[in-house]
Amino acid sequence: MCLDIPERGAGPTGSAERARSRLRRLVGGIIARLPAPTPLRQAQRALPWRQLLTQATALWVATRLAYALLTFYFPVVTSGASLSRTPTPLAELIRRWTLWDGQWYIAIARRGYWDFTPTAFFPLYPGAIRLVEAVIGPHWATAALIASNLGSLLAFFGVAALAAQVATPGDERRNARTAITLFAAYPMALFLVAAYSDGLFAGLAALALLCAFRRRWWWAALFGLLTALCRPTAPALLLPIAWEAFQRFRERRGEVAAGQALREIAPMLAALVAPLAGIGAYCAWLWARFGDPLIFVSAEQTWKHMSLSPILSIPLAIYTEATIPFGSPFNTRILLDLAPLLVALVLTLVAARRAPLGFTLYLLALLYLITSEPLNYFDVFVSAGRYLIAAVPLFIIVGQWLKRSEWALPAILWSGALLQAILALWFLQHGWIT
Repeated sequence: MCLDIPERGAGPTGSAERARSRLRRLVGGIIARLPAPTPLRQAQRALPWRQLLTQATALWVATRLAYALLTFYFPVVTSGASLSRTPTPLAELIRRWTLWDGQWYIAIARRGYWDFTPTAFFPLYPGAIRLVEAVIGPHWATAALIASNLGSLLAFFGVAALAAQVATPGDERRNARTAITLFAAYPMALFLVAAYSDGLFAGLAALALLCAFRRRWWWAALFGLLTALCRPTAPALLLPIAWEAFQRFRERRGEVAAGQALREIAPMLAALVAPLAGIGAYCAWLWARFGDPLIFVSAEQTWKHMSLSPILSIPLAIYTEATIPFGSPFNTRILLDLAPLLVALVLTLVAARRAPLGFTLYLLALLYLITSEPLNYFDVFVSAGRYLIAAVPLFIIVGQWLKRSEWALPAILWSGALLQAILALWFLQHGWIT
């Protein structure tokens, strides 16, 4: 039996010093193994903003025109052999894009939160509808579509700018073009047209990530705050913003005086807190209005949402899909949500080694939030396919993989666009997609 005999003069103080030394070496080793911080010059490099805006706007206009034609000829496509000489009223065609959740958003814009049930829908998009209505008059369906599609334009630009930010020098425009094309061809991108908040949320989240990557902390705080007022999944921004702030701290430690360091830390903290502050502001308003700051959670439970770890919810969803006969309407309905979710999870894990760590952290956090509140009936992850519109980094990562492929990228784009058209026609017939 060996005993460690302390050296002469060693005592509690010496033991504490050795413990602190070991801790410093451990933390230093962990930090040394982390990816190198992005130099400030690279983080704030000049981007071809005008060209990126032109690319995003051109694709946005092209897809809106395609959807306008699809909507206009929708009665002809679905009428079968019974052709009519009477055209479908334009108001009816517009109304079809405001079905399902769109009706809730319009009702909130018109009436406010009349009881606890609509509190599950966060206030930014209804507020945008109200703002558009103040300009064009009481045409609520039209106002809802204008607000949604302007949010989608913001999303197109956010995807393009974020793709250009992480591209190799000289490849910015090509990277952006591929990413926004994939984004537009995603089968669930029809909800970038319908009266839903997904386009607005994706655009704000992309801009928050972009500003964090470029060390524009106050702008990141603003977009993070607005994102949190749009959807409850905004806390997915916390980890990537925290990582970018930590990178900046590593880059600048020891180079600035204490007072200047405090001035630099303040906007970082604002950007980090903003996604929670937005939800906190909504909770404070709900407390004043209904006496319960978390009443929106109760509203979610009226749609049979529950809290469950992804470790359990994902196997439950796969089991449910496997037990329903393949090709049945229920099986197909579940697949529309489960398949994109599993593909996104696999791609995120595969890309983790080479993708920017901020991208991986955001995607993992978003996937966790989507899968941790399943439903307790047959479609466990209802709307998951639509929520993944906000997985902006995934479109950028896949675009970087496929941009030099002669066949894979066109095949994915054409397949996605075809499936999107089929789903859009189903939605216009009052079909429940997600």
